Amino acid sequence: MKIVILTGSPQKHGSSNMLAEQFIKGAKEAGNSVSVIDTAHCNVKPCTGCVRCGYGGPCA
Repeated sequence: MKIVILTGSPQKHGSSNMLAEQFIKGAKEAGNSVSVIDTAHCNVKPCTGCVRCGYGGPCA
């Protein structure tokens, strides 16, 4: 099974991330594939409605 985990704590070594790490460890031991996205520290920008993508292509 493929699992995606979204973390969002601004504290990289806080209790939420420690809990997520334990879940990841158990999921991998059970044979699952795990991907983690750290939403608090990644550069995510919303759509600005520029329409350069034509609403179907990649974002400009």
